[in-house]
Amino acid sequence: MSGSGNGKESPGGPGERYPGPMVYAGIGMLNAICLLLGGVVGWLVDQAVGTLPLFLLIGLVAGAALGVIATRAELRRYGRQG
Repeated sequence: MSGSGNGKESPGGPGERYPGPMVYAGIGMLNAICLLLGGVVGWLVDQAVGTLPLFLLIGLVAGAALGVIATRAELRRYGRQG
């Protein structure tokens, strides 16, 4: 078996590779952290400015967008290994 060993043979045929389940668990954790971090930063800004749900919502949307961008980058990285 050549390569870095990050994936396994797929049922689709020899030579095709897919990341293991722990990679997907890591991507899920990455999304959760991005969303949580955006919410916390938004909440802290709201506390400082006094505009309670405004920056919290903006932070959650920004965290979700960052999670999508990070997920796309991770999946593209594993897509190039095959």
